[in-house]
Parts: sequence; structure tokens; C-alpha cells
Amino acid sequence: METAWPQVRRALEAEGWNLEAFERPLTWPFDPRPLTVGRVRGTLFGVAIGDALGAPVEGRPGADGAAGPVRRLRPHNGRPAGTVTDDTQLTLAVATSLLERGTLDPEDLVRRFLDAEPELVAAGWATRQALERLGRGAAWWLAGSASAGNGAAMRAAPAGLFCESPDAIRRAAFLQALVTHRDPSAVASSIVHALWVGWLARGGPADAEVLAWLAAAVEGLERPLASRHRKRRSVTLAGLLQEVEGFLGRPQEAFEHFRTGAFVLESFPSAAAVFLSHPEDPEATYLTLVNAGGDTDTMGALAGAWLGAYLGDRGLRSRTPSDWWRVSAAAEIERISRLGTS
Repeated sequence: METAWPQVRRALEAEGWNLEAFERPLTWPFDPRPLTVGRVRGTLFGVAIGDALGAPVEGRPGADGAAGPVRRLRPHNGRPAGTVTDDTQLTLAVATSLLERGTLDPEDLVRRFLDAEPELVAAGWATRQALERLGRGAAWWLAGSASAGNGAAMRAAPAGLFCESPDAIRRAAFLQALVTHRDPSAVASSIVHALWVGWLARGGPADAEVLAWLAAAVEGLERPLASRHRKRRSVTLAGLLQEVEGFLGRPQEAFEHFRTGAFVLESFPSAAAVFLSHPEDPEATYLTLVNAGGDTDTMGALAGAWLGAYLGDRGLRSRTPSDWWRVSAAAEIERISRLGTS
């Protein structure tokens, strides 16, 4: 990762990216606890559960169709109930690469993504386009799509788990995002998600005080993007994080304000508002998000990572239905969890 960073930095700064944020040291504003296997397992199962719950209703305006609201795992995409999608598949690829290489090695990650591509379930167009370019031999730091979708954030949790310092997490999350997404907001969302997972997994509080710290970690990186918010204004993820606290306990208002699409400036703050409303009640968090309509699997996966990092596997398991844990990636999650804390 350290050898890749200078090369990437030169290329991006030549394109006008503002990387001054990476000159400011970033430290935990609390005394971090050691990472445990329970926090790793909880995070990865948290991703998979939210992903598998939300996948059957992804893209719908709401989950109130003939089958009723989602309350259990359902079949989707011609596959059995509990099947995970690319949200989990690529998260586990990032985790395995980090653990086996000992750092974020973009070239190794590209190989793993390309190996996984034939089996990816419901991959987004930005990721598919980037993988097509990578398969044709494009340089990994140039192949990414100019998309502010949430495909980079959804798989970033392992950087928060397996990189120790906030600076290392930020850099790893940046590089893993760039492989498929070359939009500053997409990259910022990857950083914010990984840092939040790292914060919670190391004992940080599950309250709104984290939002200002997360926003500061990516300050200056983004360029304001036009949104579908009611005021139709240009916004950044860092700016929207400052609005999340005003919607705690009011999920429908959060969804109306932020929206729930695959645009990361919609799905990320919506997921954040719901998680911070119910950090001790994972069942309520999951069901609120997967029944919200829009990009339900990714919102479930994002919040699931935070829930699992905060509660650990025992806390998450004791507060969710046992059949939710019958996800298709269970064996791989167990393998990575043991490897990640050995």
C-alpha cells in the first residue's frame, strides 16, 4: 500500500483531486480496545444479514407488495433465501486480500475481484464497468467508473477491522475504493464507512458524536454534487453527515429528506440515521432499512456492519431471529473471522 500511494497521489492531484486531508494526522478520540474475533465475526455477519434481507426487494419503491413487508430471508435472483449479493461477496474479497497480504495491495485486490466476477450476484453497473476495464488490462488506478454510487462503501468494512490506525484505515479505504470508483464522494464514503466500523469495533460509542469526526476525516476531498433532496441543492457526504442527527428517531422523514437510492449521498446518510436511532435494537434497524425501498441490500449491509462492529456477534445474535444467520457466506465468514484475529 505504501508503494502504491505516491503513484496514485501524483496521478489524482494531476487531475485536480484535493488530497490535503491526508496531510492531517487522524487519531482515535478515545482509548481504543483490542480487536476481538467477536467484533470481526459480528461485522461480517452483520453485512451479510442486511444484504440477504434487503436483496429480494432491492430497487422497489417500497416493500409493501403482495408478499408484505420483509421480516425474514427470502429467495431472490433465482437463488435460495439467504443468498448474499456482491455487497458481501466483495467485502469478503477485501477482507481476504488484506489479511493474506498484510496490507491493502490493489493489484492483489483486482485479481480477487476478477476471479469473483463470474459469481457476483446483482453487481452494480459501475463495478461491472470497472471490472470489464480491469479485465482488459487497464491500470487499477485508472479503471474506476466516474460514479458516486455506494459500491465502494459497501465493501470497505474490512479496512476498518484489519488496519490498526485511523490513518491506515483511511488510506486503505481510499485505495480499495479507487479500484472501481473514481468519484471523490464514492471514495469519501468508503473512508467514512471503514473509519466508523473501526471506531465501533474498538469500543467507540454508538452515538452522533462520531459524525463530526468522520466528516473531518474527509474534509476537502469531495466536490459538491447535485442531489435529489427537496431543496435540490449541491451537497457533499461530509456535509450531509452533519444533518443526520436531526433525523434520529424519524426514519420516514430521513428517507424523504436523504432518499434511499444507490447514489451514496442518499443511501449512506439514510442508513446512518436509522442505525443511530436503534444501535441497541438491530432487528428494528434492519427491518426499517430493508423495507424502505430503493437500495435496500446496501443500506442493510452498511448498517449491518455498524451493528456487528458495535454489538459483536453475541450481541447481534441474541437480538435477531436465529434464521437470519443462515446466510450463504457463513462458512467463509467463520474462516475469515478466525484468520483475522489469529
